[in-house]
Amino acid sequence: MVIECVCCDSRIDSTNRRPFHGIAMQLFVSARRNICLPASGYICNSCRMIFFKWRSNSEFVNVLNHLEEESNENIIDHDHKNDNENFESAVETSTDEPIDTNTVLLPLNVVVSSHRLGLSNKVLTTMFQFSNPMAVSRTLSIVREALSSEFVPQYLGFQSISRQDVINIYSSPLATRLLSEDMNTVVLVADGTYLYLQKSRNNEFQRHTYNLHKHRSLVKPMLITTTTGYILEAYGPYLSDSSNNDAAMQKDILIKNKSGILNWIHDHDIIVVDRGFRDSVGLMRALGLDVCMPDFLNGRHRFDALEANRSRFISKIRWVVESANARIKHFKWLNQTIQNSTIPQVRDYLRIACALVNAYRSPAISSFMNDDIIVTKMLENLHEPNLLRVRINDEILRWVDGDASQLVNFPVLSMDQIRTITVGVFQLKQARSYCEEHCSTTHLDNRADFPLQICANDPQLIRIRFKSRHSNTKTYHAYISFSTQDILNSCCDCPSGDRKVGVCSHRAAAIWFLSYQRYYNGPTINQPSGSYLNLLDDSDRIDDFVESTDEDEDYRYSLA
Repeated sequence: MVIECVCCDSRIDSTNRRPFHGIAMQLFVSARRNICLPASGYICNSCRMIFFKWRSNSEFVNVLNHLEEESNENIIDHDHKNDNENFESAVETSTDEPIDTNTVLLPLNVVVSSHRLGLSNKVLTTMFQFSNPMAVSRTLSIVREALSSEFVPQYLGFQSISRQDVINIYSSPLATRLLSEDMNTVVLVADGTYLYLQKSRNNEFQRHTYNLHKHRSLVKPMLITTTTGYILEAYGPYLSDSSNNDAAMQKDILIKNKSGILNWIHDHDIIVVDRGFRDSVGLMRALGLDVCMPDFLNGRHRFDALEANRSRFISKIRWVVESANARIKHFKWLNQTIQNSTIPQVRDYLRIACALVNAYRSPAISSFMNDDIIVTKMLENLHEPNLLRVRINDEILRWVDGDASQLVNFPVLSMDQIRTITVGVFQLKQARSYCEEHCSTTHLDNRADFPLQICANDPQLIRIRFKSRHSNTKTYHAYISFSTQDILNSCCDCPSGDRKVGVCSHRAAAIWFLSYQRYYNGPTINQPSGSYLNLLDDSDRIDDFVESTDEDEDYRYSLA
């Protein structure tokens, strides 16, 4: 059988051929050829040497390595054959204007390289062998317009999907059951995110894009997703001054009926938002939406059990919009500081990224195993008071200093049992960090010093003082009541410490270490971050030797 080189079409014998594989080599060959590449094949030694010379350019080594590392999670999934054809045909059929080079694979190569990796036009010029950066700019402009007109409307916007498809395919049964008794109710999740800009020489534009919270220039898109993370619509980007907070953006979207959102939603559809939407709650309810938003402390130190439980219901659902925000930030072009010269294209690039995520990425929630068990447990605990908090408030308890080694009767639990207690994984991800600071070591085993206090009135009641990860001045006591077989109850002094639906990160850290980690005999996890403080200098706080007066200050800082 005659074997030809995929790059130069020359015939090659068995001694002069090498397998054709690797994302970088595919980019090299596709830049030299204007054809669709086979999934496998062989390349001759001559072309292979040219490839290595091209690849050895120091400017592209890191880029190409990065591209190869991301090959397993490429934004284009080749199992979606029909979607890929739609993606490529969007460019081929949307314009009659000529494209300089690489016309067939530009939607794949240029979009991935420019947007996914955030490469400059100069780098793309050499990588794809364009004649000059202006050719790259013209090609990107044609691709952007083609995708915006042909591809994006198929995968983004309320007109691209029906309510019934959202209910049947893109809704989490857990979220719907937690918030409504009607399984035909649509549950939406809304949140804003940030796209950072350069400073502008235009004073008015700079004032309207400077964000006092982030202390830098930015614009704010607004995403509305389903409860599985499917992006229904991307609004904006909006300016970021005080007149464009999340609530103001939401009111603008609803009052102007942008994208026909009011024609799509029905009465008593549910929208899940964070506290930043508080000033738009009245309008949303007036339009027939049921709003789920966490409560406010209003000067208190801690939520009561019901408020904390409701907040856990919302956070159990709302995280999918944060996941959607993170997914569009995987496009490095959107995650880095955007040049002001490309501001006119930001809206198109944002919508293209959202459409690509919808078309080719799996949902943020794709498995609904154990949903019935989780929903039942959460609903049962929703209105249940935290009796341990009542006991601590009513009784005078004496505490004796101790250590984890004294808790011989503390139950030994598996990770599955601990996940049932936490009703999620976020708290468990934080557990190791809290325990490392509490034990003053990254080696968390049965030899680690884990200070705690044991109740003198009840030996099966303990408390552990954890430092806040946000403030040096705040500490919280986590209380745990246990038997030899199970955790009976727990509470904490932090704002959400009394909830019965799951536990806070402080309680999760204590339960994780005392019931699981100190008995763990598996491979040791290296935590190099524990030594970082020793690698950096820390200046001592030393008072000035010379006392200054107001007159000295006036003299020192006055202008001659």
